[in-house]
Amino acid sequence: MEPTSLVPPEAEAAAAAVTERFQPGGVLHALVSGLLEAALAAVLLACSLLVGGSSDAVATSLTAAAVLWGVLSVVSLVTALLRARVHAAELDDEAVALHGVTGARRYRYDELSAVEVSRGRTRLVARNGRAHTVRGVRGPAQGSRFRARVLARATEAVERRRAGREGGTSGAGEDPQAGKPPSGTGDAGRLPDTDH
Repeated sequence: MEPTSLVPPEAEAAAAAVTERFQPGGVLHALVSGLLEAALAAVLLACSLLVGGSSDAVATSLTAAAVLWGVLSVVSLVTALLRARVHAAELDDEAVALHGVTGARRYRYDELSAVEVSRGRTRLVARNGRAHTVRGVRGPAQGSRFRARVLARATEAVERRRAGREGGTSGAGEDPQAGKPPSGTGDAGRLPDTDH
């Protein structure tokens, strides 16, 4: 007589397939900054037109300032757009996916050795030593949450792999590093230990 499963297989599969998504904060701040900078650029340009007939030097200075603030406003608005629509990090059962301007790039947990959170920046460190900036995560608080979830997901992946081997699957030919989850780092300035 086979035991009755309390959780349907479909529900277990759905739970295992949950994808966590991280997006950077500061969208509203960048948007407001861009709009204020654009407004200031418009005011400076209007002033340059008003004083253009009386002082060419003042008009030129105001025009230059208007152009500078206009460029800054474009940068802020593009930053807001990237944070809201492009930059993101997703975690599933097998890998971390980093979304950027050039598209998405996946890094399997067994390819990673550490998650570094330093000076408000979060990076994934591969086993070959290469570091990949996680632009979908912003600030130390969100970086710490992201690191904790990556370590938890990696640990779960290792446990599933180990259970599969114990259940009769052969582990011959596997990378010996594949059974080790990436390590975390401490506060800013502390580098991860990539020697596994």
